[in-house]
Amino acid sequence: MGKESWKEISFREKMQIVNGTVLVVSAIILYFLAFIITLSIGFEIISAGATLLGTGLAFFGITSFVKNQMLQFEAKVDSKIKRLEDIEQERKYE
Repeated sequence: MGKESWKEISFREKMQIVNGTVLVVSAIILYFLAFIITLSIGFEIISAGATLLGTGLAFFGITSFVKNQMLQFEAKVDSKIKRLEDIEQERKYE
């Protein structure tokens, strides 16, 4: 896309440009609104919300870690049991 005029650009590209512009402008507006609200509400309420959010995310992360470790442990146990069953089957056929 070089130096094409707005009329030469396809509809899909126009929509992508418009959507991108709207998202950037919305982010800027939300940033300033959040800043104004922070000044008017006070730091304590915002910090309490951030603490709750951080605690929730930490709990979610720990839960995910423990679940992942349990799945890995279960997979190891299953593979060892399968290997023992294979060895037992080989001994039966000998």
